[in-house]
Amino acid sequence: MYILLTNDDGIQSPGLIALAAAVSRVGEVLIVAPDKQQSGVGSCVSLHSDMNVAEVVFPVRGIKAYSVGGTPSDCVMLGLRRLSQGHVDLVVSGINLGPNVGRDIPYSGTVMATLQAHYRKIPSVAISQFFLTREEKHDFSATDKFITLLVKMIADKKTAFESIINVNVPNLPPDKIKGIKTTRAADTGYVSHSSHRHDGAVKYTLELDSDIKDHLVEGTDIWAIHHGYISVTPLQFNITDIQAMPLLQAGIENMGDW
Repeated sequence: MYILLTNDDGIQSPGLIALAAAVSRVGEVLIVAPDKQQSGVGSCVSLHSDMNVAEVVFPVRGIKAYSVGGTPSDCVMLGLRRLSQGHVDLVVSGINLGPNVGRDIPYSGTVMATLQAHYRKIPSVAISQFFLTREEKHDFSATDKFITLLVKMIADKKTAFESIINVNVPNLPPDKIKGIKTTRAADTGYVSHSSHRHDGAVKYTLELDSDIKDHLVEGTDIWAIHHGYISVTPLQFNITDIQAMPLLQAGIENMGDW
């Protein structure tokens, strides 16, 4: 199995290193990742910019890795079209240092990078780890265990799917994880607050929307990770509102002569 890895936290992220160590036990790995932090860029691509691409020495032995001066979507496009040695069987993006859930999903560089594989009908997984604060100590042991099992399941073709699999794992050791829940994306998300410092810089922090903090809906991705479960959400990106088409057509027909 040939696996392409990327992320949006940059090629030096501890999450990417942990991910590479896990999936390299299942298949051959190629890493194509941004040379710097790219969180929040969504599905942005560099249409009118040059990109530096450089092969780098990666901390996990035996893995070829490239650093790209572009977005996560750029990285996957380059990996699929130019840098891979053949057909890519799976694209995995992560491990993101923070959740990608609910209404925040379209902004996520981690999740949206997998669109490039999704459009080509290549199985794809986005995986994130939930931290209440950036200062929390990273414990990737549960994420390592789950992503290894998930990639093996995909490699064995035990489950056929065309969805993007969006995974969010609590920052807990495996024995503290309550289980695995297949979830839907919540109708809310995390809100961004900014504070201006005296040096002119702006600092952004993410907090759970106060309107739902005490009213999390069971069955959603946010509910699952806040209750100690691994959240697994199948995503699709058909942006056409099929149900609105007849109403819109009726309105157009009543507009009068063209």
